[in-house]
Amino acid sequence: MASLQIDQLCFGRGGKALNQPLTLQASAGQVWAVLGENGAGKSTMLHTLAALLKPVGGQVSVDGVDIRRCPRKLLARRLGLVMQQANLAFPYSVREMVSAGRYAHRPPWGGLSEQDQQAITEALAATALERLAERPINHLSGGEQRRVAIATVLAQQPGVLLMDEPVHNLDVRHQVSLMRHCRQLAESGRVVMFSLHDVNLARQYADRLLLLYPDGAWETGIPDQLLTPQRLQHLFGVPLRDLGQGPHHFWAPEGGE
Repeated sequence: MASLQIDQLCFGRGGKALNQPLTLQASAGQVWAVLGENGAGKSTMLHTLAALLKPVGGQVSVDGVDIRRCPRKLLARRLGLVMQQANLAFPYSVREMVSAGRYAHRPPWGGLSEQDQQAITEALAATALERLAERPINHLSGGEQRRVAIATVLAQQPGVLLMDEPVHNLDVRHQVSLMRHCRQLAESGRVVMFSLHDVNLARQYADRLLLLYPDGAWETGIPDQLLTPQRLQHLFGVPLRDLGQGPHHFWAPEGGE
């Protein structure tokens, strides 16, 4: 079963940490949402977890293996990252782009196997891209390109799936579809962690939260415990109110009703 272990991790750039040392255990079946304002380090943290940036301090392990000691191709079978900005300028077809997600599973110079083709088909279906499969990606809208980037990592079939602002540029229908698919992936034995700005999406679809405060502090826990007016004002620098009733919560800025 997939797992992500973070031990005393400090992340940042140029050797300067953005956070106080972070420790958490993300286990198979869990969906984690990372909340924080711009500049709090959400993208930097996810890039560090994916071994694209060196940690300022601490350690990250996937399935009990230190990512610094894991060969890149093997790591790609265990962990995948949907980046906030993907370079989709080349005129590949959607299917060709999504098939790149199978690189970690293919032998050198090997063609696509039946298993590869099935993974690609499932990724296209999960992101509602079947009818666009032969369309050049540079002819797609921003939201459609975002779905291609997500589908490419879904085809990779990692045990730990990291996504940086995955709902950016997506309309409401595709936001909901993606969040539901994340829950299904977790239920199948994966770890899913994504960054968001939408408190309400995080509360509805995540069962664990990581709050990254502007001063480098952090908290983890379940949404009903962490989502309080005091914490959210510390997190975003503006007061938010719960406009819901009973068990139904809906957070909005003060004066926004």
